[in-house]
Amino acid sequence: MRFRQTLPEKINGFVSSLLIALWFLFAVENAFALDSDSKQPIYIEANTATYDEKTGQTVYTGDVKATQGSLEVQGDQMTVYQKGGQTEKIIVTGNPTRLKQTPEGGKEDIHGTSQRADYFPETGVLILYDKALVWQGQNSTASDIIEYDTKNGLFKAGSPTTGSKRVHVKMQPKEKSE
Repeated sequence: MRFRQTLPEKINGFVSSLLIALWFLFAVENAFALDSDSKQPIYIEANTATYDEKTGQTVYTGDVKATQGSLEVQGDQMTVYQKGGQTEKIIVTGNPTRLKQTPEGGKEDIHGTSQRADYFPETGVLILYDKALVWQGQNSTASDIIEYDTKNGLFKAGSPTTGSKRVHVKMQPKEKSE
């Protein structure tokens, strides 16, 4: 007898992976997500959802919104690729794709936008493409590509192949306490 996951079980698994990766991307500046986020249910809304059992792809289209606690991901389309019951990659596209999360300690929300966000659960790599921007308060990083390796804690912006396109970082000085 072979156990088969239902579509809601599969969706919960790979969306959890995406949301965890997005949380790690925004852990920049030591701002951590609310502890309760990972314990919250995941909700996905879209105009349509299509699961193709032969290809292992689930495609959500039309005003896609995924939330888990304080984390919100919005885009025009989310595609989840699975092989052998394992999620290989998740791609969110939009004009733009929007990400937002509330960190611990009363810090300002962390935001991100790009035209496309790719997440690879096996390697833990999240890549924002095309007009990528991550900001918290008045601090920001902008580039054509922003990559975060969640397993190794490595954050990279830009690429040698982008030619004249440069990385732009804005860091505000911390206010001195009296």
